[in-house]
Amino acid sequence: MPLMKLWKSLRGQSTKSPSPEPGKTRRADTPVSPSPPKVREKAVKSPAKSSFGIFAAKPHGSLQKHLKTITAASVLELGVGDGSQAIAVMEALSSNSKSIRYFGVDEFEMAGGVNLKQFHQTLRNHGIHPQLLPGSVDRGLMKIAHTFGSVDLILVANTVEIDSNPAITGLLARISHEETVVLVARNDTWNPLQVSSVKRARRAA
Repeated sequence: MPLMKLWKSLRGQSTKSPSPEPGKTRRADTPVSPSPPKVREKAVKSPAKSSFGIFAAKPHGSLQKHLKTITAASVLELGVGDGSQAIAVMEALSSNSKSIRYFGVDEFEMAGGVNLKQFHQTLRNHGIHPQLLPGSVDRGLMKIAHTFGSVDLILVANTVEIDSNPAITGLLARISHEETVVLVARNDTWNPLQVSSVKRARRAA
């Protein structure tokens, strides 16, 4: 018997480790409960936005609401953007009009904008046969006045053209008739612009 064990037995001490007081410590052979795994929260996907073609309808939803009650056989856009607005406009108007002519005035790539050919192809892919007039707004309006005449719906995306050049309002009146609707985008809101009164005043003069 080793001396240390003999010495402890003589002193009446147990060779086993003393039992821990209840409630204070855990026995060495007590299995350790694993920590509960963290539950990963599932990301809630937002519902998919309604779309038509390759463009979503939401970005032009407010404009489409304006057009739901409008009947137009011809529409003119001053500033065409990427083409998504033209598609949204034609979709909204198609509920009340079967055959609609689309005109677009824009400087396109000449001013660092969308490519003319790409824009034309995008609209053709959606069943729209656009008549595009590349160049400045005043020149485009003059061409429409000389070759087509009046337009039922005019959309002005860039108000700078009107604010910086008062002659634009006169040109808009020139291609407008009594029922023409002119909508101008200001602060992401489409507001009507009265131009027919200008035309009536010129006729009276």
